[in-house]
Formats: sequence, structure tokens, C-alpha cells
Amino acid sequence: MQVVIDGLNWIAGLGPMCMMPIIMLVIGLILRVKFGTLIKCCITTGVGFCGVKLVIDTFIAQVGPSVQNMVARFGLHTDIMDVGWPARAAATWAFPMAAVMVFVVLGINALMLVLKLTNCVMVDFWSYNHFIFCSAICYHASGSVIIGLVCGAICAIVTFKLADWTQPVVEEAFGIPGVSFPTSNSISWAPLAYGLNKLYDHIPGLNKLEADPETIREKFGVLGEPLMIGTILGALFGILGGNDVAGVITVAMYTAAAMVLTPKMMQILMEGLIPFADAVKDLLNKKFVGNNFHIGIDAALTIANPSCIAIGILMVPMTIVLAMVLPYNRLLPISDIAYQAMWLAAYPVAFSKGNVVRGFISTVIFTCIMLWIATALAPVHTALAISGGYDLAGAALISTEDAGTHFLSYLLSLIAGLFH
Repeated sequence: MQVVIDGLNWIAGLGPMCMMPIIMLVIGLILRVKFGTLIKCCITTGVGFCGVKLVIDTFIAQVGPSVQNMVARFGLHTDIMDVGWPARAAATWAFPMAAVMVFVVLGINALMLVLKLTNCVMVDFWSYNHFIFCSAICYHASGSVIIGLVCGAICAIVTFKLADWTQPVVEEAFGIPGVSFPTSNSISWAPLAYGLNKLYDHIPGLNKLEADPETIREKFGVLGEPLMIGTILGALFGILGGNDVAGVITVAMYTAAAMVLTPKMMQILMEGLIPFADAVKDLLNKKFVGNNFHIGIDAALTIANPSCIAIGILMVPMTIVLAMVLPYNRLLPISDIAYQAMWLAAYPVAFSKGNVVRGFISTVIFTCIMLWIATALAPVHTALAISGGYDLAGAALISTEDAGTHFLSYLLSLIAGLFH
């Protein structure tokens, strides 16, 4: 089992631009996808991931200092350090039952496919770390390995069923046919996003407001373009961060670049992913007549959506404000602040058909819940990190915004705690 963990960690350590092509290549060879098509899809997908990473990393590097300056200027003080999602994922893979949980989830997915209880073919093996995280926190809550494994299995089952339910909405909203996003830290919010959108239908004013990117462009002209929205928001970040004129202009340009270039990089990624997904689906549907399979991949792909990008950028200062005023929050949100909200915005955007106003309101609500969960999970998160050999750099408690997004896992951990 340690060999499996080491192998997964080695692949994950290569980063998405190498990891996903390797996973796609292995799956494609097993399913006998035409080699010429397969290798082109793998490399194109890797190039797309590389482009996205370059854009987002550059955006974070340029905007991050302004965000930190905002924190200092607003006098935000917390005692839980946000160490970022990579640290959470690394600590998760160090959980002693990680390899067991991988095989449990593989078995569950295969069994559900055979019994026609799901059409989701979960090929994103890196995202299995979300089910392992659920198992780990439930183990810590209950003190029982069995309960931890059972909770991780329940998380996987619910996630696959949610993927089936949301797949048509995802396909329409994000333009990726035959693909779903069974990433539990994102899809767990889908039922709440659906319910809130139904509520907005009954609120006067809000129920008539059209605020998708196309409508915004029509109403505001050039000011409604992603290019201009990014420039204005970036300038605001620079000013709030106390930058000089040159600094404000720089942050504004990099924010505009993130708004414009991220979707273009995702288009390249899709050029590789969609033919691969179609080939896998066709092969599976021929072997299992009567099924309508969809390929489960990471919800990070949703950040290509213009509404998700806009909400994610708006949530940078809003998350800081929420962290300041929200009772019982102790997390200082820094590491994941530039893109975590884009994942939280995915299903609000999908169910509202791209409505930025509805999506923003729902994401604000989700962010409040996320901060509370991240605060509550800090002791477990810290224990996982220590057991995984993570250097706390003098911090007494650590957590992440990413941990706080595991809504379903947190609910299961509360239930598991009843058996302690």
C-alpha cells in the first residue's frame, strides 16, 4: 500500500500539467483508445493546464501582496494560519488508511457503474484525496478506523450521485459535454446552490434581474467587458492595498489579464480533454449498452467560466471583510483566496445560468460557512499535518479555506463524533 501512496504522491508532485496527461494516457491505453488521438489529447491537455497555471500563479504573485497589505491595513488578527490547499492535500495523503480508501472508492465506483447506480466514471484519481480527507477527519472525530472508512465511502457514493444530478446543468453552463465534476469540496454545495437559486426566484427585484456576462456587456458596453471589469477590480485592489500609482496600474493589468487569458487557456485544455472524454464514453457505452456515461474530472475546470472568474475576483476583498467581521471565525484567509471562491461559485453560477449577482450572493453565504468549517477543523487539520511531517513554521493551529469547502465531509464528521 505504501508503494501505491508513494506512486500517487510522485505523480501528484509533477503538477496537473503532467499528472492529468499521465492519468489520461494510462486510462486510454487500458480502454484501447486510438493511440494517435490519445497522445495528442494528453499533450494538449497538459499544455492547457500549463497555461492556466501560468496565468493563475502570475495573478496570485502580483495580487497577493496587495491582499496581504489589505489585511495589515484593516487590522485583521487571527490565530489559525491558512497554509493553502496543497498542504491540506499532502497531509491527507499521509493518512495511514489513504491507500485503503483509494481502493474502497475505486471499488464503489466500479460497483455502482455495474449496477447502473451511477453513470459517473471518476478518472481524476488525484481528487480521491477529498474522500480520503473525509475518512481522515471522521476517524479523528470517532477514533474508529471502520467509521472513518465508512464515512469516506458514503462521501464517495453521495458525490457520484450528485455528479449524475448536476451533469446536465454542468454541461449547459460550462460547455463541456459528457463531463461532470465529482470533486466533493465543490459539488457538496450543489444542493444548497439549487435551493438558494429557487429562493431568489421569489424575491422581488432579484427574480427579474438579468446579470449574466452577455447581458452585462449589452447594458454597460465596453465597461461590461471582462477586460474592463478586471482592470477596474484590479485597480481597486491596488488602492485598498496602499500601492503607489505604478503598483495600482500593475495590479490592474494583471487582474485584467487573468480575466481574459484564463478562459483562453481553458479552451486549449478543452481541445485535449473533450476528444478524450468522447472516446472513452463511446468505448464504454459500446461495452455497456444502455448506459450514458460521463467522465468525472476536477471542478477546477469551472474557473474558465466568465461569471466564476468575476465572482472569484470580487470575493478577494469580500473574503477579507468577512474574515474580519464574522463571529467565531479564526482563519486568516490568504493562500487560497485568489481562486477558492471560483470553485465555490461553480454551482451557484450553473443553476442561475451565469447570473453574477445571484452567484455572488450565494458565494458570500458559502464563504461564511466555509470560514466556520475551516475554523472548526483546525485541530484535526493540524494533527493531520503533524502526522504527515508538515512544518508548522511556529503556528499553533493551521487550516485552509479548502478544508472549509468540504461541507459534506464536515457534516459526516459531526455524525462520526457521536460514536466516539
